[in-house]
Amino acid sequence: MRARSRKLLALAAAGTTLALAAATVALATAPNGETPTPLARGVLIAPGNVNVKVTGGSVRIKTEGALDALVLEITLVPGGTGGWHSHAGPLISIVKKGTLTIIDGRCKRHDIPAGHAVISPGSTEDKTENKGTTPVVWDVTFLIPHGVTSPPIDQPAPAGCTA
Repeated sequence: MRARSRKLLALAAAGTTLALAAATVALATAPNGETPTPLARGVLIAPGNVNVKVTGGSVRIKTEGALDALVLEITLVPGGTGGWHSHAGPLISIVKKGTLTIIDGRCKRHDIPAGHAVISPGSTEDKTENKGTTPVVWDVTFLIPHGVTSPPIDQPAPAGCTA
């Protein structure tokens, strides 16, 4: 009798896990009005280990394993959104035109105007938006696992965030 109860409990737990996974996918918000254009991609041929002081600051980057560097130019139409997502690795974004709005996982709004840049670990969910009247254009450099075809990973909106 105990073995049967354990099997039923295991099946119930597996069913619940599958249902939650399906609900998470269903709650993901798709991009709308976003056009990514690949500019360059390359396999990192050796691990990187940079730790230098530069005028006004310092830079530290350390990589291990099979990684690619990927550069995209992304255009987002007025009223468009990148949907809620995380990334397969860290990224640096440089806004070239317009003002990019990023809503972070704590539902906090960050406006990034042209000529400014942000660095993200990529592992936290966020949503990009264009609240302006002209297209927003930015370049993104990703460090992602070798072979990953698409850096964004759809995510559900954080609980309680209606932004």
